[in-house]
Amino acid sequence: MSKATIKEILAQPEAWKETLKDIGREREWLIKYLREINGHELIFTGCGTSYHLALSGASIYSKITNGKARGVPASDILIFPDMIFTKNGKYLTVPISRSGTTTETVRVAQFIKEKLGIETLGISCYGDSKLSGICNRKLIASAAAEESVVMTKSFTSMLLVIQMISAIKSGDKDYEKQLQSLPEEGERIIDKYQSIAKEFGEDDKLNKFIYLGQGPFYGLASESMLKIKEMSCSNSEAYHCLEFRHGPKSIADNKALVTMLSSDSGEDYEDALLKDIKELGARTLVLCDKATEEKLNSADYIVELDSGLSEYARLILYMPITQLIGYYRALSKGLDPDSPKNLTQVVEL
Repeated sequence: MSKATIKEILAQPEAWKETLKDIGREREWLIKYLREINGHELIFTGCGTSYHLALSGASIYSKITNGKARGVPASDILIFPDMIFTKNGKYLTVPISRSGTTTETVRVAQFIKEKLGIETLGISCYGDSKLSGICNRKLIASAAAEESVVMTKSFTSMLLVIQMISAIKSGDKDYEKQLQSLPEEGERIIDKYQSIAKEFGEDDKLNKFIYLGQGPFYGLASESMLKIKEMSCSNSEAYHCLEFRHGPKSIADNKALVTMLSSDSGEDYEDALLKDIKELGARTLVLCDKATEEKLNSADYIVELDSGLSEYARLILYMPITQLIGYYRALSKGLDPDSPKNLTQVVEL
C-alpha cells in the first residue's frame, strides 16, 4: 500500500527549507533579471496542478509587486494565443511543470520562443528537462522532485518559488522574512492536524467534498478539489467563495463537507457565507489563521494555523491538511494513492 505519497506530503517543510536555499543561491542574477522586466505582464501557465499553481501565483505576484500577472492554462496559449497576448504588450511567460516534460507546457515554451519572441522563465523540479532547455531562464525546486503520481510537495514548493520571486522583485523584506518561517510553521501544523485530517478522510458519511477560496486562495481550493478527486475518486468541486450561493449551494446537504480556505480580506463575507452553508445542513470545515467568533459559531470543524503570517505568505500552510484528507479518503475506500486510477506521473501526448 501507499508509501511515496504520504512520505512526500509529510516531507513538505523540509522541501520548503531547501527551496528557500535554492532561490537564495539565485538571488544575484534574479534581482538583475527582475529589474529588466519592469512593466512586463507575467503570464503564469501550466496544466492541471500547475495551472492551479499559476492562478495563485499570479495573484501573489500582482499583490506583492503591484505588477500585472495572470494565470492561464497552457492549452489556451496553444489554441487561443490572441486571447492572451496583445500586439503591443510586454510579457514574460512563466511555464510551470513538475517534470519539465508536460507536452502542452513544453509546446507553449517552444511556441512562445519561436513564434512570438517572448521571454520565458521556467519553473520546474528538474534542471535538465525539456522545459528547462527551452526557456531563457529557469528556477528549479530540486528538493520537490517526487516519486508519487499526484503532486503534493512539488505544488507547494513551486508556489514558494513564485512567492520568493515576488519578494525579491518588490524588495519587501518583511514578506521575505515571513516566507523564511514557513518550514517551521509547516512542521508544527502537520504534527498538530494530521490526525484530524485522517478523521475527515475516513468519515464514510461524507460523499462529496466542496472547496471554497477567494482571491489567491481559489487556486488552492481548486488544487484541494483535484487532490481528493485524484487520490480517492471522490466527488469534489471548487468555487470562489461567494459564487457558491449562485447555484452550487443546491448540492449542499448533510453528506457534503464544505471546506473554506479562509482569507483575511474577505473575512466578513466568508463568515456570513459560512453561516448560510451551515443552515443548508452541510458539514463545514474552516482553515484559517485565527478563528473569529462567527467561525466558532458556524463551523463544525476549525483548523486554526495560528501562524501570525499575512494571507499572501501563509498560503502553502493550508495544503498539507487538504492533501492529507484526500490521502486518508483513498485509504478508507481501499484505494492506493500511489497508483491513482487512470493517471500517470507525466502527461505526454
